[in-house]
Amino acid sequence: MLNLFKHPRKKTVYAVTKGTYLGELWVCVDNKKEYKFLSLPEMHIRIIPKDKFDLGIKEGILDVVKKLPTFVYNVCYKQYLKNSKS
Repeated sequence: MLNLFKHPRKKTVYAVTKGTYLGELWVCVDNKKEYKFLSLPEMHIRIIPKDKFDLGIKEGILDVVKKLPTFVYNVCYKQYLKNSKS
């Protein structure tokens, strides 16, 4: 498992282990003003405020899984762009 860090990093996958989104994997696609993720397998866009993300990491709701290879991330990012236009 990767080291925990304060802010999400692009290309990193997080597993949701509790709560409403239990079982989803979130791919970080934007970490500027708002944290934006593409959820897998549903392919929904999830926008998470900084305080909620930090709480999720602290409470073990979100676990860092791994950093994706660039070619895999690019596929996820293209899906995110497609979903954000609809």
